[in-house]
Formats: sequence, structure tokens, C-alpha cells
Amino acid sequence: MNGEKQENTVSIGGMGTGYVSLIMIFVAVCLTTLAALSFSAAGMNESLRDRNRSSAAAFYDAENRANRILMQVDSAALEAAESGLFMTFADTAALTDGVTVSQTPDGYTVSWSCPVTEKIDLVCEVTVWSSPELHGGARYTTDKWETVPAGMSAETPLNVWDGTF
Repeated sequence: MNGEKQENTVSIGGMGTGYVSLIMIFVAVCLTTLAALSFSAAGMNESLRDRNRSSAAAFYDAENRANRILMQVDSAALEAAESGLFMTFADTAALTDGVTVSQTPDGYTVSWSCPVTEKIDLVCEVTVWSSPELHGGARYTTDKWETVPAGMSAETPLNVWDGTF
């Protein structure tokens, strides 16, 4: 028996080394793909963060400009109320850049717009009362303070499909 060959040899391990190598290559490819996708998502998150930061800064800058204009309009209303000549309010308020003044039965409507970005404007409108004592001592009431697409007023509807044919 020493010189005889054994004819029936069986591998006890089950899988050969070729299958293990293929599975390891597949796992490595999957992990590499996941790493590349994670890196791409991190880059997109950073880009979105930067856009949000610049958009918020632009909005707050426009908000500050609008509040400065409101402060000038309010000081003009105070001067007109103290002098007793409220008719001078329209002339004084109209001197502020970008301000439109129109007379109403109870006072004046003052409106202006501040650009936020090249696509968005901040539209503001206040009613300045000629008799603040009739309105709880308030010299003005804020009627509108909203963002709209650039070049449009708040009343201009957006051109969207209404669902009809």
C-alpha cells in the first residue's frame, strides 16, 4: 500500500481559495464605492452650507437697509407730527432713495424695495397715520414686509399652471 496511489482524494475545506479571493475583491469594490459616495455627499453638503450662509447674509443685509429706510420714514413722520404740518411729510419722506409716497384718507402709504439677491427683492410697505392718537399712538403700521421674485410686486401672481386645460 505504500506504493499505491490513492484514487479518491476529497478536499475537506469546502471552498477553494479562488472563491475567497473573489468575495474579498467584491467587498473591496463595495467599500471603495461607499467611500467615494460619502466623499461626494460631504462636498455637496459643504457647498450647500456656503450657499445658505451667503443667502442668509444677503437677506440680513437687505433687512438692515429696509430698517434704515423705515427709520428715516419714521423720523420724517415724527417731525411732521411735532411740527403740526403733516403735509410736509410726503416731501420729506420722498427724499429717501427708492421710496414711493402716496396719500390715503388716513395718512400716507410709503413703499420701497431692497434687493436681496439678483433674483429676490424685499418689498416693504407701511401706512403712516396723519393722526397717530387715533391708532393707539402708533405713527405707522407695517402693511407688507416680504420677499418676492426680483422685478415683481407682491400682487403680481406667479405664472404657474392652475390645473385646467
